[in-house]
Amino acid sequence: MTEPVSARSDPADPTATPSASEILSEVAEKLELTPVQVERTLAEANITLKSPTAADRRLRIIRLRASGTKHSGEGFAVDRPLAPGVWAIVHPDNSAGKTSLLEFLVFPLRGAPRDLPPDVRSWLRHLSVDIAVAGRPIRIVLDVDDQPHPQLRGRILVGDSIDQLLAADDEALRLLATASGNDEVSRCIGEFFLDALRMEHTNLWQVTGGADGEGAAQVHGWASYFGACYLNPGGDEILLGDVAGGLPARLMELFVDIPYSTALTQLSVAGKREKKTITQGQRRAEGDAEARRTEREAWQTELDDIVRQIEASRRASTQDISPLLQAADQAATELRGRRALLQESEQTLTDVSTARMRADQGLLDAQETWQARRVLGRLDPVCCPRCEEPLGGARRSQEREQASCAVCTRPLPEVDPEIAEALLAELEQTLEGAREAEQEATDHRSKALEAVQAALADHREAVASLEQALATSQAHDRLRELEIRAGELRGRLEATGSTPTAPPVPVSAQVLAATQDAVRAAVDAAAKQLFPAMNDAIVELATRFGVQNLDSVRLDRSGKVNAVKAGVKTPFKRLSRGDRLRMRIATVIALLRVSADRSVATHPGLLLIDSVAAEEVTEVPARTLIAELQAIAAELPDLQVVLTTAQPELVDALPRDHLITSDGEHLF
Repeated sequence: MTEPVSARSDPADPTATPSASEILSEVAEKLELTPVQVERTLAEANITLKSPTAADRRLRIIRLRASGTKHSGEGFAVDRPLAPGVWAIVHPDNSAGKTSLLEFLVFPLRGAPRDLPPDVRSWLRHLSVDIAVAGRPIRIVLDVDDQPHPQLRGRILVGDSIDQLLAADDEALRLLATASGNDEVSRCIGEFFLDALRMEHTNLWQVTGGADGEGAAQVHGWASYFGACYLNPGGDEILLGDVAGGLPARLMELFVDIPYSTALTQLSVAGKREKKTITQGQRRAEGDAEARRTEREAWQTELDDIVRQIEASRRASTQDISPLLQAADQAATELRGRRALLQESEQTLTDVSTARMRADQGLLDAQETWQARRVLGRLDPVCCPRCEEPLGGARRSQEREQASCAVCTRPLPEVDPEIAEALLAELEQTLEGAREAEQEATDHRSKALEAVQAALADHREAVASLEQALATSQAHDRLRELEIRAGELRGRLEATGSTPTAPPVPVSAQVLAATQDAVRAAVDAAAKQLFPAMNDAIVELATRFGVQNLDSVRLDRSGKVNAVKAGVKTPFKRLSRGDRLRMRIATVIALLRVSADRSVATHPGLLLIDSVAAEEVTEVPARTLIAELQAIAAELPDLQVVLTTAQPELVDALPRDHLITSDGEHLF
């Protein structure tokens, strides 16, 4: 439900934070909506705007217990009470179990270990931690079955008081939640802490995320938040947490209690998701428009062709076909005349060819028969003049070869050579004339054939024109089909002719953007008030921890510290490995100090530091850091620090009961 509008504490107070109702009303007025409409739109994006109230996020470890069996078969058990202040897990040897003991605390608190050696994890059979969460006594129990494939089981129990929690067995406590399997146990513990510490999942936008690679929300829960308690090693380039990007800034905003910081993150992700949806929709619309443009071009081309066909059909339907009929008749008459001439020329050619062949044969015969009688006897009887019986080939051959008459078989008289020569010359002249006549007849026949072919082509063209005219004048159905199709195409072109306008920005996107602007203004105003105090605290603490020549730092909402050393701007990743660790610790304690000055507990107040002196080249900086942590623990009574070191001399100033050590080869 929408909260009633509450008056600001003091309008002139720059630190005053608007209520959720005031922000909803501001957005509603800007967009000419009602606050209820704005609230409903935010709810559809799974965002609920709540007025900021200080949360109690104190987390204190009371007792750690662990037991199991090593690979050697030797059993082990750890039972260690802890109190506020600085604690050191110390042993001079490597692989003595310092990090493993620290991870025994991390496992039930984080939901999963971060750096627990696999062999040590396989030893565990029971792990429990008693804690106070926002003053509530809680026990988190992890059990591992002694089976070939061990199954992790988790339980979260609650007691009536700290004393009752410490004295009671698991069965005497109330069961809050249970889970089985690594993932379920981690999820169960994470959800418990988010709920108990009044925190929510953080969605950070990953630009290249999602199945389509165009961006998606990346969800972070308690395990990511725990990075503000379990600090990164000194060499790590990330200020807080183990996820690069916007998470360090999110942790700072959350644990310094910047009002509406969670809502701003949710609005930012929701706005980017909405923008992605709009962009993809616009891209699809542009693709559709391009496809439609291609379709319109095809439709226009088809329409132009149909219009031409319609115009031709209409012209042909009113055309007088009499000239076409007359032209077809004339072409037919001309073709018939040409064909008659061709036939005459072919007959003439046949006749003259026969005469030429006879002349050719006559000359050949005369040349072969030197007998003058054969030559003088120019008659060529084909039968007996009396009985009219045909003369056979044998008689003719005998006449030529033996100069005997083919009719009476008597010897032929001898021929005068001069007469024979004259007759041969005459035969040659006759043959030459026959050849010329044959060539003239051949040329005449060729011309006649060409004329027939030309007349045939003209006749075909005239007939085709006539047939087309007759078909067009009678194709009323086809004309109607063309007109109907043309009408359809014109309708499509008219319906799709306007350029698609860009879709209006959805109301949901406008609400998200306007709300984000209003919330960002509130967050920026709070950051401007809180970050200067954080900057001063970080400089003072980092200097106490041993960071040399640190002039200033300037936190910003992107999670950068923007340090200046000896007048030179120095990014966090350019600091030495030891200075990075000191700056990281200083930042977290500055969160605690600024929160304490405001009488709120927005950071759990728990710091876990592995290998605190690993980045130091000399003993002095590390000793200074631990001594200052002890001094600050006296200033902040809720602060609890657990660190590990392989140098016992660094922690000789700590109380003996705050040292977790062993004289043996291993800590457990």
